[in-house]
Amino acid sequence: MEKAIFIDLDGTLMQKDLTISTRNSEAIKEAINNGYHVVLVSGRPIQFVNYLANKIGSEIDTIGFNGAYVSDLIEHPISEENLVCLYELFENNNVNAIFKSADHIYANREVIKNFVYPISKDEMVGFTENCSIDLFRKQKIYKILGLYNHNEMELKELINKFDMTKAFYAGKGFELTHHNANKGNAIKLYCLKNNVSIKDSYMFGDDVNDETMFSLGGNNMVMGNASETIKKYATAICERCENDGVGKMIEKIVKGEIYD
Repeated sequence: MEKAIFIDLDGTLMQKDLTISTRNSEAIKEAINNGYHVVLVSGRPIQFVNYLANKIGSEIDTIGFNGAYVSDLIEHPISEENLVCLYELFENNNVNAIFKSADHIYANREVIKNFVYPISKDEMVGFTENCSIDLFRKQKIYKILGLYNHNEMELKELINKFDMTKAFYAGKGFELTHHNANKGNAIKLYCLKNNVSIKDSYMFGDDVNDETMFSLGGNNMVMGNASETIKKYATAICERCENDGVGKMIEKIVKGEIYD
C-alpha cells in the first residue's frame, strides 16, 4: 500500500506570517520524491489551502474546512436549517461569527480584524461584513467560526444542541462544520481512494481540531508548541512550529531515522 504524510497548517506547518519556510518546503518535496503522498489538512478555506499547496508543488493534495471539503472527492456543506438557526442564536447572544464558503467569507457584523486572516489576492476569496442570513443562506457554507463573548459556558451548551462537528477553544472561540466533516473522516476517505495505509502514514498537528486524525491509528507527529492535552496522542514530539519542526521530522522520516 501507499504511504502518506498529512500536515495541519496553523501552529504546525505555517508560520505566523502565513508562509511556509524553505526547510519545510524542501522536506515536503523530498518526501514526495521518495514516494509519499503529501496532504495539507486545515480548517482554513480550501482556496487558501490550495494556494499554499501550489507554493510548494503541484503534487500536493488538500483538505480544507476541517474535512468538510476534500478536493476532487467530497463536500459536506452545513445545512440551511442549521445555518438559519445558528445565525439567529448568534444574533440573540451578541456573538461575532464568520460563515465560510469556498470563495467567500460572510460575517454577521463588523469583525475584529485579527480574527480574519489576510486574504491573498491570488485566492480570489471575497469578504462581506454585517450580512443578514438572506445573503448566504442558499450558499454552500462549509465552516462557521465564532468568537466567545462573556457567556462562554452558556453559549457552548446552546451550540452542543446542534448535531454538528464542533471544536471549542477555551477563552477564544469555536469552529462548526457538518456532522460528518472532520479531519479524521476526510483522511480515511482519502486513504481509501488512494490505497494509502493509515498505520504506515504520518499525521502532523497541534490543536483540538487535529484530535480526530490523531485517533486513526497512524503515526502522530505532535508539535512541541501543542498543549499537554494534545501531546498525549503523540507517537513522537516535533520541534516547535517556528523552529521548522515539521521539516526536521520529515527529514528523519525520509531517512528512516524517525525511531532511532
